Amino acid sequence: MTAAESMAPTDAPKKPDDLKKKTATAMLWSVLRAGWVNIATFVLFVVLARLLGPTEFGIFALASLFVEFTRIAASAGMGDAVIRQLELDESFADTAFWTTLGLSSAMGAVAFAAAPYYAALVQEENVTAVVRWLAVLLPLSTLGTVHAARMAREFRHKNLALQSVAASLVSGLVAVAAAYAGWGIWALVVQSAVSAVITVGLAWAMYRWVPRFRFSWAQLKPVLLFNLSMVLTQLMWMMLVRVQDIFISRWYGPTAVGAYRIAWRLIELLGQSVLAPIGQVSLVTLSRLQEDRERFGRTYNRMMAVAGIFVFPLLLGFGALAHEFIPLVFSPQWAESSDIAMVLVLMAVPFVTNFFAGPALAAVNRAGQIVAVAALQLAATVLLTWLLVPYGLVAVAAAYVARAYLTMPYQQWVLMKHGGVSPLSTLKMLLPPLVSAMVMAVAVWLAKPHLLMATGPGWPLIGASVAFGAALYALLLLLLARTMLRPLFDLLRSLVKKS
Repeated sequence: MTAAESMAPTDAPKKPDDLKKKTATAMLWSVLRAGWVNIATFVLFVVLARLLGPTEFGIFALASLFVEFTRIAASAGMGDAVIRQLELDESFADTAFWTTLGLSSAMGAVAFAAAPYYAALVQEENVTAVVRWLAVLLPLSTLGTVHAARMAREFRHKNLALQSVAASLVSGLVAVAAAYAGWGIWALVVQSAVSAVITVGLAWAMYRWVPRFRFSWAQLKPVLLFNLSMVLTQLMWMMLVRVQDIFISRWYGPTAVGAYRIAWRLIELLGQSVLAPIGQVSLVTLSRLQEDRERFGRTYNRMMAVAGIFVFPLLLGFGALAHEFIPLVFSPQWAESSDIAMVLVLMAVPFVTNFFAGPALAAVNRAGQIVAVAALQLAATVLLTWLLVPYGLVAVAAAYVARAYLTMPYQQWVLMKHGGVSPLSTLKMLLPPLVSAMVMAVAVWLAKPHLLMATGPGWPLIGASVAFGAALYALLLLLLARTMLRPLFDLLRSLVKKS
């Protein structure tokens, strides 16, 4: 047996208690990982936003949109394919590695050549050079994909957490130094390069597996057929979030893209701080429950409930304080982002359901249905944005929120049909924290003038508002969702014991 084979995961079916413990431990490390990354990202975000400006952020956002499109296509879903394998064959792991490297090299070349044409599409010529440098990094950034997937399928999220901490810390410090030195937008490019190098280097160091020079088309073909749907879905989901940037750039220019992207990024950071830890283990956990529909549905709804308890107050509370928070933290040049953020937080419910519906359908091998849902969402986003973009950035944000709610019923129907998850059971789990968070956000909004007179503007006002909102939300949650909180406390206790 080779050293690589000796590190292959134990693929014997997991007992329910064993799977619960592994999931709990993985979630603990994922929470720590997401917590650090989100805190570090936020601090870096603030510093770079003050050193740079909306125009630089807008140009980089447009460039990264195109490169991210090619990166998803290049991945071919091979990382998820490795995670999904009940019994991982070393030949398949080798095949996945070389497939990813080959496709990323090809797609990097395509992005490099197509950069001027994309710049013409978004009507910003400065995008060309940035796209080309990011395209060169594309093959490098995928060298650790299979290594990370193997760590994830073995629930080695501690390694993944340490990897993220190191990459975000070092790349962030380098980016700030470059921005302070006057590098402008190239500080963001340098950050991407340093992050890719460290991430890949640590992936190889933490998981001592070296791919062999072998390739099996027989093993790859059936996986690619399934992955094609998954990749199309990922592309559509990415475009779902980013396609509005193209409309905004053509109508209002890169500065407006920067203002819109900052508002969206803040909401994404808040949501991901909760969703990422749960989402990183959801596919693995739900995949192993796919034959037990009752436990599958119960586990899915429990994950949704945990997410809703934390995501709803974060998003809606942030919306209530956006006008005070964004100019204070990011400087007045970003004030336009406040109104955009206040509208985008209204999509709190579909923000959560979108995050978990895809992995749930993937766990029961319903890739075609995932594509159908994503296609409907993307088409609705394009149509509504096209109709409303002439009326300004707030209208563009309203188009995104409207699309989210208009398409959510179809998404939940598909999940019920193929995953056995009742929309009513999901709504029952989400309603108590949603109502509590909505009441809290309205109360904070109404209380701000009174708190302002007592505390003064700036951080004292924000601190008092957060304290008031947190206390009120906790009280409402205890009144409306006491029985729902018991499983959460059991989960938290298991996390502490396992740690």
